Parts: sequence; C-alpha cells; structure tokens
Amino acid sequence: MNLDHAVGTIVSKGFTERQARFLVLVARHAGVCVMRQYSAFGGVVFGHTTRRFFSKLDRLGWVSTYDCARKRARIYHVRHRELYDAIGDPESRLRRPPTVPRALERIMLLDVILRDPHLVWLATPEEKMAQVSMCTSITPDAMPQMAAPQGSYEPVRYFPDHAPIGVHRDGRWVVVCLLTQDGKRELRTFLERHLPFLAGLSTWTLRVAIPAHMAPYGTRLVEEAVKGLRWRFEGQFRDDVVWYFEQRRSGGNPDSVPDNDERARRARLRQFSGIGFSALYPLWLAHGSDVFPNIAARVGDALFREAATIEPLVLPHAYSHLAPLVGVG
Repeated sequence: MNLDHAVGTIVSKGFTERQARFLVLVARHAGVCVMRQYSAFGGVVFGHTTRRFFSKLDRLGWVSTYDCARKRARIYHVRHRELYDAIGDPESRLRRPPTVPRALERIMLLDVILRDPHLVWLATPEEKMAQVSMCTSITPDAMPQMAAPQGSYEPVRYFPDHAPIGVHRDGRWVVVCLLTQDGKRELRTFLERHLPFLAGLSTWTLRVAIPAHMAPYGTRLVEEAVKGLRWRFEGQFRDDVVWYFEQRRSGGNPDSVPDNDERARRARLRQFSGIGFSALYPLWLAHGSDVFPNIAARVGDALFREAATIEPLVLPHAYSHLAPLVGVG
C-alpha cells in the first residue's frame, strides 16, 4: 500500500510526520500501543514530548485508554476511523476493543517490529499473499493456511496468524512467531503451518519472540526445533523417520520400543519426539513421502547452508504490569 499517502493524510489532520508515521504503523499492525513505543520509534527520550502527543490523541478522541493495575501503566487503543480510512482498512479488526491477552500480544509484536524498522513489514493476509505472488514462485497451497471447518462453506484463510512478516531489501524474509503461554504447542503448530512456505523461500529467518519471563524455556524450544529440522532427510536417516512416523500412525509408541531395536535407539538419540519432527508428522500424514524432498530437505538444507535461521528474540520489556486492565476511558 502507499504508506506515504496515508501518512500525508494524517499529517493534514494536525499531526507531525513522525507522529503520523507512528500512528500508521500502530493502525496497520497492532491497534494498541504504550507511550514508550513512540519514544523508541522516534528515537526521543521518554518525557514531555511523548506525553504531550498522547494527551493530544486522548483529547481529540483518537484513542481509548486502558488503565492497568495500580495505575502503573496505560495502554492506548488507537481506534479513530479517519486513521483506518487513511490506511485503506476502515473495517479493520484492530479497531475493535481487544481482550487483555490479545492487547498484550499486539504490544509484544509491535516491539518486534520496532527492533527492525528498516524492514518492510507486511500486515494483512492480502499484503502477504500479494508479496509472495510477486517475489516468489510459491503457490497458494504452500502458503500458511487454516482450513475451513468441516462442512462449512467458508473459504480457506491464508496467513491466519496475526503476526507481521518482514522483508529485507536483499530479499530475506523474516517470519515472526510469538510465544505466550503454551510455548511448545504454539511453536509446533506454527512450524507445521509455515514449513511448506519456508521451503519455498530462498533465504529466510524465523524469529521466535519470547517474553522475558519465558526466556530460558523458550530458548530451549527454539534449539530443539533447529535440532529437529537441520537435517538432509535422505538415506537411512529418512528411513528411520518414516519408521518412527509409521509407528505413530499405527497407534504405537515408538519411544517405548527397547534400545535393542537399532531404529528405536537412533530415534531416541536424534530426538524424533521433538518439536521439529512433531511439526513434520502431520505434513507427512497429508503428503506422504513427498514431504521429505519437497519440504523437510529444503528447510534442512537452507539451515545447513545458513541461508536460513531459526532464532530466539527475547523481548526486553516486562508486560505483566499491563494486566489486568481495570477500566476503559
């Protein structure tokens, strides 16, 4: 989309260009923010300038304010229709008041974006699909998607995860996964949904954003995922993976097979029960052995060549003081 046009429209409403660019960023990606994020965006010391800007937003009715526990912080929901008209999305879901968990997730994701302001950040599924179609040969069936409920006539939802995707000038894609509570399930599900997409990219980073209180646990999950995916997936190794998956499909527990079975022993040594292999398993059920050359081997080879990386990003800010929200102004 033409961000300069959107920024110009907001400037005409009485805001500075820096303020307008921040408002456009928030409206596109989060819908909510805290004051320190404007200071980080503008490269200004938190103080009078930042407070005056948010007081103006409040006075003009551009935001709703969420007072947090013990008044230690305040979340601002940017909801004014003129702003969303300017970005071409007047009916954006971000205009609706978020639940507490969703508000905190959006603030975390905005922090991820603010750490890499030089990237082009794609916000909506439509933007992501358009960029993929323009810059890659990836077909829709390999894009991240969520199938419609059985028996429903709803279309398939592409890029259903409400997380930004960044693109470097050099063509490297940055895909963001946010861990919040059940980190193992969240990362496994995200990988299952995104591995076919990542396999079609020439160079990429999967950035796993981890709240500070989850740092040790989340970092271990990322290490486990890398260990499970950084393989060539050929020869005896692939045969061992197929054996392990077939044991699971038949209802058996391959992890309980005694070590005198060489395949079981190798499976334990290579941690086939880990996140990476667990994400591949449902793809194997859906695609059969084609999953190895077309998805697993491509991802593994990219990780081997360091054309791709899966990295943890521990968020430096605390978020627990932002909840519970105690009122809406």
